[in-house]
Amino acid sequence: MNGLELWPELQVEYALQADSYGWLGVSAPLTTAAGSGLKYAGLRAGYEHFWNTQWSGGGLLQVATYNNYRIGSNEKRLSVDVTPELYVRHWNTFGSFNFRQRLGVEYFIPAGEAASRALARLRFDLDRLVTVGGVVLRPRVAYEGRAFVRLQRDSNEAKERVIDYTTLRAELGVRLSDHVDFTPWFARHTAYAFTLPQTNATGQVTIPGGRRNFVTPYLGLDVRYTFFRGQEAFERRQLPTQH
Repeated sequence: MNGLELWPELQVEYALQADSYGWLGVSAPLTTAAGSGLKYAGLRAGYEHFWNTQWSGGGLLQVATYNNYRIGSNEKRLSVDVTPELYVRHWNTFGSFNFRQRLGVEYFIPAGEAASRALARLRFDLDRLVTVGGVVLRPRVAYEGRAFVRLQRDSNEAKERVIDYTTLRAELGVRLSDHVDFTPWFARHTAYAFTLPQTNATGQVTIPGGRRNFVTPYLGLDVRYTFFRGQEAFERRQLPTQH
């Protein structure tokens, strides 16, 4: 189990009309593990359009900026990772519950000499809206799996798991008005890998290799402000802050 990570994010959403919107998010994830502190400065920007009551699609661009050291040097450098994504979303309604499925393909472009890779993402989420006084609550649970797209793997390449990452997230959205809402959330992120055996100075195996799962807990808070085209608020279906 890795140390807890804190993920605050400020979002601004612009509702173009009842069936489309754009948004921008700024985050500063923090780690509480050894060497704790700011992981990176993050920026997310996206657009989504609803074709009908059940189907929508959009694009998302993520940028992460951080400092790291050059190989074999004490010199720090600024690094930028870029990840564009395209996705489609399907929306079902069962009574007062909303059940959504989101399928996306992203392309991770890391800084430096690391290879770029494509990943497929599939997310399922379930929520409902509950009005308490003048506040609207949205309890929600989401589960997502991510896998690297492997069209052809060379025989000399390291083994990889079928599913590379999963995330289970529980949250409570709180909408104070048409313009302001916030969402505290907790997530359990798991990375699946094959590892090499670790040995001591005498060559004895201390930690066997093979399948390993690395779990990281996350605690986050999303705060969102929504602008409406034409300034006056209008009726629309607003998605959770996870987007």
